[in-house]
Amino acid sequence: MGDPAGIGPEIALKALASGEKPDGCRIIIIGDRDVLEKTGEQLSYLPPIHALQSLDTIIPGRINVVDLHAINPTDYVTGMAQANCGRAAFAYITKGIELALQDEVDAIVTNPINKEALSMAGIGYPGHTEILAEMTATKDFSMMFACENVCVVHVTTHVSLKQAIGMISQERVLSHTRLLNDALKNLGILKPRIAVSGLNPHAGENGLFGDEELLHIAPAISEAAAQGILASGPYPPDTVFMRAFKGEFDGVVSMLHDHGFVALKSRDFDSGVNITLGLPIIRTSVGHGTAFDKAGKGISSEKSLLAALHAALRMVKSKRRQ
Repeated sequence: MGDPAGIGPEIALKALASGEKPDGCRIIIIGDRDVLEKTGEQLSYLPPIHALQSLDTIIPGRINVVDLHAINPTDYVTGMAQANCGRAAFAYITKGIELALQDEVDAIVTNPINKEALSMAGIGYPGHTEILAEMTATKDFSMMFACENVCVVHVTTHVSLKQAIGMISQERVLSHTRLLNDALKNLGILKPRIAVSGLNPHAGENGLFGDEELLHIAPAISEAAAQGILASGPYPPDTVFMRAFKGEFDGVVSMLHDHGFVALKSRDFDSGVNITLGLPIIRTSVGHGTAFDKAGKGISSEKSLLAALHAALRMVKSKRRQ
């Protein structure tokens, strides 16, 4: 359900009431029934909500909820970071991971959480990705963002820019290139074409603007190609995404969080999907945050959540074919 004070409850209700939600799967919300009912009242929309006693008691045509009773709607203020909302959001995430690891669900789709609220609650994770990795004992993982016909992985994510530059290594670039290649195949692309972005302006200009491309990135591309991956580059970060959206590449390996996300979110903020690679479970997510400024106003778009639901189902079907 995401942070109760954010837009997660609203877009969850909107998505499940939408005629665009995916067919061929049963969708449940992990969260709090009372919060969803409060949200429905704010929207002047009261769908029939069914609190599940077990996953075997899903009722078609209703919004089915695993009700964790993690927070009371009277105990928080919509639209701001609060410790109790951070604790509730963390409880929803951990329950989803638990159900997925036990094969009770085929995939989990996460709504936005707030990093400040987690920190206020004493929960020391910068985001979903790190929670998922630790709780599934995953060492080799990456965050992939899918937008239109392009998928992007980030070699570095939630660290300072100074830290990120120091983390660029041949091993990390190669690992993320492999993860992206495997993910694209799981999405049905038989021979993915992968562009590897540079770190520096003009991809370093042969060492003129930095040597990370020469020392780390180009060697990783050569090694990936030797392993049969259709990887090329390094390409200048300011042009590689334009080339990908024109159809030249299926995916991009981006060195920095903002290189990739600025390009993708500027392209289509509402419909992007975040997918965690390398996990033993399937996880997709909306591509935006809690949007506290919009929470409780009934104006938030469910498009990214719908895209995340469709992506999850697509991955489940691909996994079953393997």
